[in-house]
Amino acid sequence: MERAAEEKLGDRLVADWVSGAHLRFASDEARAKYQARAQLIIDTIRLEDTGRIPVIPAATQKFAFDYGPVTFREAMTEFDKVFDAYVRQYEDTDFDAYVGPEFIYPAGMFEALRWNRVRLPGVHLPDDKSFQFVEAEYMKAEEYDEYLDDPSGWILRKYLPRLSPELEPLGQLPPLRNMVTFFQGLTDLVVAAAENPGLLEAMKALQASGQAVQEWFDYLGRIDQELGGRLALPHLLGPMAHAPFDIISNYYRGWRGAIVDMFSRPEKMTALMERLLPWQLQYGIDGAKALGQPIVTIYLYKGADGFMSDEQYEQLYWPTLKKLILGLVDEGLLVWLFTQGKYDSRLHHFKEIPAGTCLIHLESATDAVLAKEVLAGSQCIEGNVPSSLLATASVDEVEAYCVKLAESCGRGGGFMMDFSAFLDEAKRENVKKMIEVARAYRGDGGRGTA
Repeated sequence: MERAAEEKLGDRLVADWVSGAHLRFASDEARAKYQARAQLIIDTIRLEDTGRIPVIPAATQKFAFDYGPVTFREAMTEFDKVFDAYVRQYEDTDFDAYVGPEFIYPAGMFEALRWNRVRLPGVHLPDDKSFQFVEAEYMKAEEYDEYLDDPSGWILRKYLPRLSPELEPLGQLPPLRNMVTFFQGLTDLVVAAAENPGLLEAMKALQASGQAVQEWFDYLGRIDQELGGRLALPHLLGPMAHAPFDIISNYYRGWRGAIVDMFSRPEKMTALMERLLPWQLQYGIDGAKALGQPIVTIYLYKGADGFMSDEQYEQLYWPTLKKLILGLVDEGLLVWLFTQGKYDSRLHHFKEIPAGTCLIHLESATDAVLAKEVLAGSQCIEGNVPSSLLATASVDEVEAYCVKLAESCGRGGGFMMDFSAFLDEAKRENVKKMIEVARAYRGDGGRGTA
């Protein structure tokens, strides 16, 4: 007699996530509504023809803050105040899921370290402006071999000191790979500590940064309980992983350095991406386990049309990204691929992934009708409602766009309505009209209302 197939991690997490096992529901009605919404999202990703179009938010941020009103500075420092704004926004808009302030990091995390990779509202920018990432060359071209030889040593002794003045003393530590026993490595380590009192200050800065993050984690947990347990909204954004190419081009070499490397040292880039791959896979799996979330999100930054040729994409960007996606899918996990920019020429690659395992976010630059044609029966798509349309158009114009989008992409299932990027300046009446159009849609396989 054949043994039943072993249950995968993702199967367990999907069951728990759909049931809301992590939540304390305010009522039986809230529990039923949550479970119906969560199941609709899973079914849609898996390409079932539900006859429904779920409507989800990529991220609301300033749109939510205006329900306070709350400035960006306050959103990063006054969690009780922004908590109320998020709750009011989701009470008013009635999406089928929520994405919270996961990218509105606590200012204290950065300020304690004087982190130079971000420009903060209230410090470098006006209070009402979003924080900004600073892309630069934090890894030198000649450091590929050093990284490949001793990744943790390079991160500890070079990368972190370049990102934070408070962590510069870490650069004085000896290579930890030499730490074998008391007569090899230990003396070098303790002498370095004794001769560098700045190490103690570096540890204090890390502790202060960590305390700010702990407060932020508590706040995120309260939001999840309120929006999930009372408003019956499943949380979409949880564990994350990165495309290995994007780690190099966004965080290590910067885009300018990465462009040079694509032509002058592609073999070094490939070696580093292959080194990063298993760590990113494990990071996504561990995050799914820790958060009880079956959907792993991968934001795709530098793979858009026009950023590189098709040949470069197929040689440098796609191979390790494909392996990463396949590794997550092999665990039974679902993958939310957040494409950024125009992705028309890249869409066909997602057909190489097992069908019904990915949710592909489309920004407005990508042709949604083409995406539906290319990926029908392969992967679920979502998004494409231009944020500019929601900010500047009339309600009638928004309705016309969303009706056309629903009719073009909704039939047969495998589509969710969403805006293309952040809402920010969107008009409330336009966002509500987008939701209304999705709610009203009924396709061939309709199952009634949730």
